[in-house]
Amino acid sequence: MRILIVEDERPTAEDIKLLVEQILNKEITSIHIETTLDSAMLYLKEKPIDVLLLDLNLNAKDGFELLKQVVSHSFHTIVISANINRAIEAFEYGVLDFIPKPYNIERLKAAFQRLKSSHALDGHSIKYLSVKKGFEIKVIPLEEIRYFKSANIYVELHLQNDHTIIYDKSIKQLIPLLPSNYYRIHKSYIVDRDKIESIQSLGGGKYRVILKSGECLPVSRNKINQLKNIGV
Repeated sequence: MRILIVEDERPTAEDIKLLVEQILNKEITSIHIETTLDSAMLYLKEKPIDVLLLDLNLNAKDGFELLKQVVSHSFHTIVISANINRAIEAFEYGVLDFIPKPYNIERLKAAFQRLKSSHALDGHSIKYLSVKKGFEIKVIPLEEIRYFKSANIYVELHLQNDHTIIYDKSIKQLIPLLPSNYYRIHKSYIVDRDKIESIQSLGGGKYRVILKSGECLPVSRNKINQLKNIGV
């Protein structure tokens, strides 16, 4: 796992690094510290990472500016900050977790456990995803997405207006960011339970869901009981 810590106080950054090394041990491929917003942006342009640990107060600069630039990148962000009044805003941009300062090793452990579990952000009201389109960050409300379709290492967002936008996380990376009413009904599809009209048997052990929009999506056999249990 490749980790970047962005924290303007070097002793705090070193302490976080030590705790993360204790938690992940041999799972760490690399762990690096940057202490300024500008150096962090430069590092992210040059080096691929898996997890960003981000403070929001960086030498009087707003770490949230970095967050706005990285929300569409193919890694997860964990915010570690005393600015707890910004937690909701951060979650709406799709961060994996928000750890208030003062932090401790147990809270960090919980954050990395979220990274490894599905529906990691249950209980948080994520309202939209942000994707990079050209040189701009485009904010997409979840309610405007009909369904998600895997496209190799990326995900297609199929929108209500019939447009399709590419989100540059894999479907596996996307799942932990979504609220619990989103289900992976097939290896290639995620859909909001509230957008499903019914399940249809096609015979031969094959099924599909019919969305309220009229579209049909395939369903894996091992997902049928799960969907029936939630009242589809």
